[in-house]
Amino acid sequence: MDQILTTLLPDGRTVHVAPLVTVSGAVSYQATDQDGKRVASGWLYSADERDIPAEERPAGGTHLVPGMTPVWFTAEEAVALGRLGEAAKAAHAASANGQALGAWRTAQDTQRRSSAARMEVVTAMLGGPLGAERNRLQGTVEALVADDAAQEAHAHDDSGGDPGLYYRVQAPRNEKAIEEARRALAEFDAAHPEVLAALDEERRAAHERFLDVD
Repeated sequence: MDQILTTLLPDGRTVHVAPLVTVSGAVSYQATDQDGKRVASGWLYSADERDIPAEERPAGGTHLVPGMTPVWFTAEEAVALGRLGEAAKAAHAASANGQALGAWRTAQDTQRRSSAARMEVVTAMLGGPLGAERNRLQGTVEALVADDAAQEAHAHDDSGGDPGLYYRVQAPRNEKAIEEARRALAEFDAAHPEVLAALDEERRAAHERFLDVD
């Protein structure tokens, strides 16, 4: 913060405005008064871009850094601030810390692109015929298990249930059907490990999204 532009507030106070380079490499600005108290901080905006009415702008004011007390700048001051920002950005990029952050941003960008590419493959796999077939097999297993549970619950229902019928007839038949359905699903998974890998990747990506939101 050794490059500073000095300007005046409408109330006559002097403020010092200095560029700040963010972790993302962008440039924002911070304005402090003569006592070192922060007056405003943020991006440099054009009043026209923010549709600020002319009557709300100070004389000659074309740009501002918003805050509780917005700091306004003339067009010439805005150009000077932009130059200060570019100089600060260049100095930061050349510093050890700036280079470390640059390497980190590059790694993050590479990771995002890699993740996006993997998810394209996953989406294509799970949305294709193999994904549909595994969904069908998995759905069959789940439906048979749910039906068995419903039949067992009904067998113990006081309003006409028959536990003997369930355990003698229905349970053995259901167990056989569930076993066959699970065997078919296992055989499919053994023949198509790429589908399991796609499912694992989908779960991993969902977990990462959950962590990002949390």
